Amino acid sequence: MASFLTLDQQRTAGAAARKAGGYDELIRLEKERRMAQGKGQVKRDASTGRVIFAAQKKPVSA
Repeated sequence: MASFLTLDQQRTAGAAARKAGGYDELIRLEKERRMAQGKGQVKRDASTGRVIFAAQKKPVSA
């Protein structure tokens, strides 16, 4: 699949990939975000140093 990005979009994607640890990590984070339907936050796992997408926990209804 081909993707056409403007120079600004390429710079933004490159910067995000460097922060995440590479394009493969950036794609993994995007998949995790989509599975969580965007509800959560990006954080760094303290034990591994890997960037993860932590989904919000659903409130328990009584």
